[in-house]
Amino acid sequence: MIIIIGGGPAGRMAALRLASAGRKVTIIEKRKLGGQCVFDGCMLVCGLNDAARAVDEARRLKEIGIIKGEISVDYPALIDKLELTQSIFSHILEKETLQAGVVIEEGKTAEVRGNEVYVDGEKREAEAVVIAAGCGINIPDVPGNTLKGTHNPRTLRTMRSLPRHMLIVGGGITGAEFAYIYSAFGGKVTLIARSGLLSVLPETLKKDALRDLKRVDIREHARLERILGDTAVEGAVADGETIPCDAVLFAAGFTPSSPFVTGIEKRADGSILTDETMQTSVPNVYAAGDICGAPYFTPAARLRGFAAADAILGTPRKINLSQVPFTVALGRDYTVCPAVSEGYTESIINIAGPGSFWRACDSSMGHMELTTGDAGKILGFASSSPSGGLIGTYLGYLVRKGVSVGDFSELLEVHPLPDGLYSLIRFS
Repeated sequence: MIIIIGGGPAGRMAALRLASAGRKVTIIEKRKLGGQCVFDGCMLVCGLNDAARAVDEARRLKEIGIIKGEISVDYPALIDKLELTQSIFSHILEKETLQAGVVIEEGKTAEVRGNEVYVDGEKREAEAVVIAAGCGINIPDVPGNTLKGTHNPRTLRTMRSLPRHMLIVGGGITGAEFAYIYSAFGGKVTLIARSGLLSVLPETLKKDALRDLKRVDIREHARLERILGDTAVEGAVADGETIPCDAVLFAAGFTPSSPFVTGIEKRADGSILTDETMQTSVPNVYAAGDICGAPYFTPAARLRGFAAADAILGTPRKINLSQVPFTVALGRDYTVCPAVSEGYTESIINIAGPGSFWRACDSSMGHMELTTGDAGKILGFASSSPSGGLIGTYLGYLVRKGVSVGDFSELLEVHPLPDGLYSLIRFS
């Protein structure tokens, strides 16, 4: 029997791979299958973002005289629908996993002590273990951080009405995405970032992103000192200044969730150390997903899960996570595949007009940028566009395969969505 602790993307992919090879597998999960991606991350953000973009677009069309009437959000109805969708999706994942022959077992607590596994205090026998318990949410250690009205992505669904003024703590991807969402819904939003906003984006894309965040009061290089209120949030203090607000959302990143793991080498932040095949410092014990540390992206978690399973099956492979494409979902997709350094490089911003992607009704624009090396080899890219995530999925794969701009000479695109990419590659 192989025991997998955690039923998120990493644990589930490992389980499916192992079960397909005929191995007996049990997933230990304390809630429903899907992990952070389904309940607190990707699906939560995507569902809220879909509604935010629809409201934003309706407001834009009203401004130019195409739509008339009041535009408002029924927030409780949105949350109810989102929770229903999450429940259905988790049920589908469970059905798929069970049909593959994987046993799913609820476990409120799990412990890994070297090569020994305990579930709810009971020792379990296993020929191999995959630790895929995900990560926790960074909650600033400041006075008032447990007041009514403080939220994080895991508790956000308990907020059943829109706040008048939300303070968001965190200037990374998660903080920016929630800032766009709640500002689009019509409330006042202030975002404080300990360093700069969206430092993961190149400057060209960051300028575009700031247009999507134009309704947000952004305060960079600011530190949260305390949250005010007797029983509920009434305000917050950052860098000595009081910010009136009735809700605080902690969106300052993640921390690996590994206090239940002992006898295995870990980094200072709690992430579990593995080699390139996901083997830990203890034989037959593997780790996969966010518990291994950054990058905290679902595709990386899945790849780590597959790699752990392959190692258990005796066909280990080394994985490379140096170029994981990712998207920041605001009013449009901001997609990046980090460029690798390889001798001479050149960044090319699209030449098809002042912007690469145009919105037909109001002429607002996005950008497409390639970083190329010798002989036109594509080393990385960045895009702000309506379908940047789709472009990034396939272009990111080709970048990892070492393609050059010349390899696209016979490209036939699906017009008009990738026009910025088409013209950039053709004329580079």
